[in-house]
Amino acid sequence: MIYFDNSATTPPAPEVIEAVHESMKSCFGNPSSRHALGLAAAKELDSARRTAASAMAVRPDELYFTSGGTESDNISVFGAANIKKGRRLVTTAIEHPAVLRCFEHMEQAGFDVVYVKPHSDGSISEDDILNAVSRDTSLVSVMHVNNETGAIMPVERLKAAIADIAPRALLHVDAVQSFGHVPFYPSKWGIDLASVSSHKIHGPKGVGALYVRKGTALKGHVFGGGQEKNIRSGTENISGICGFAAACALLSENDAVRAAEIKSLLLNELLKIDGAVYNGGGKESPYIVNISFEKIRSEIMLNALSNEGICVSSGSACSSGSHGSHVLAAMGAKLADNAIRFSLSRYNTIEEAQQVCEAVNKIVKGLRR
Repeated sequence: MIYFDNSATTPPAPEVIEAVHESMKSCFGNPSSRHALGLAAAKELDSARRTAASAMAVRPDELYFTSGGTESDNISVFGAANIKKGRRLVTTAIEHPAVLRCFEHMEQAGFDVVYVKPHSDGSISEDDILNAVSRDTSLVSVMHVNNETGAIMPVERLKAAIADIAPRALLHVDAVQSFGHVPFYPSKWGIDLASVSSHKIHGPKGVGALYVRKGTALKGHVFGGGQEKNIRSGTENISGICGFAAACALLSENDAVRAAEIKSLLLNELLKIDGAVYNGGGKESPYIVNISFEKIRSEIMLNALSNEGICVSSGSACSSGSHGSHVLAAMGAKLADNAIRFSLSRYNTIEEAQQVCEAVNKIVKGLRR
């Protein structure tokens, strides 16, 4: 089996599996309990927070554990949008549904929402975003790396530029596809809120984190016992969080170097195929390649590759039941219904990429007879 669908989820690292197992076996107490097992769980929670915060280069007291990227996005948008500070909200037309659905809800609540469209290569410039910002803007939300094309958005200097126009506006960045894959420094870049997910970096599912810059006013929308400083109530998933921390500890810049080599091979070989079209071309993550194959619909190619023991996707796993890719549609891609996303991880190899290219070539020739 060759797994090239790592933007959907990654296989848990052996060290992560061991960390989760050990936590479930010996550290199962509720961290809010005051007995020995509860105190031990609280200590593990604190240690995991420090490890994850170090991986993001932020302070531990600025990091809040959640159930994943979707919840972190929801907390950010609903907690930061403030009609008293400004009626306008700005996001992009190519965000993950976890962000887009929130903004659609905010439109119904009376906010003026602007969806910035991408260029044909999937990119969005800083000026594109700033042109949508007005003094009446209270929140800007921009993903760092697009989950379908890998396009990297210009978030490094965005906060300072936004502040010149709308001093009270907050900046939220969905970093689910960038954390652990490309350089990401939310504190250094002045970002107010950032969402990350464990299962995109070989950690367990059901765990994520939300970075909240110190001093940022954010209302929690999950009520209960007041865990995570009232940002996200609910008993913490200690075993999952320990697994997340273990995944953070394994992150290495060398992984991106290997991914870039594999991506280069995929592009060089797959674009030799007649009718292959690259859905990208701008500044991109080394982990994602999106290519359309003329006259072969995505689901046909997916099934054919699956029969060859190769796992890929046609776009976001969270939108697999919907009709078409909103990202490629916003880009104006002519072959959006023919797109295949190949997404990589540290465990993929050049040899696997060569096998994938050979399989795609064989399938294309067979289907076009």
